[in-house]
Amino acid sequence: MSNPVSNDELDWLIWHALRNDDRHPTWIDSVVLAASGCKKQLWLGLSRITGRIQAMRRAGRIRFWRHPPANPSIKSHGWEVLGCPGAGIQENGQFDWAYSCADCLRRTRPDPADGVIEPPLIIAFECELRIEP
Repeated sequence: MSNPVSNDELDWLIWHALRNDDRHPTWIDSVVLAASGCKKQLWLGLSRITGRIQAMRRAGRIRFWRHPPANPSIKSHGWEVLGCPGAGIQENGQFDWAYSCADCLRRTRPDPADGVIEPPLIIAFECELRIEP
């Protein structure tokens, strides 16, 4: 039995699942298993994912379209991802945001006017896309 992932890592997983997959994150086994930590308590992972999706919606990181417009960024599940997912580092079983991602407004602000932006593949000192708080 492993420990469930942190809320930050779960948000990162959900953001990418909504962006890259037509299925809802509660139907993706790897996301549910990461959220619950073990196969015996999958219901815990389902409830955590649902709660984190609503927290991300309230924060403006994702938006739900009941009747989605013809837009390739909106998948069949109806969720549109916004902003930047940030870049995370997994070390010794601990998830941490890459330097400058933890408080970047591009990742946390409620109304990302610039749409979806991927962080650079390599962040040496500071992300050139960072918006300071």
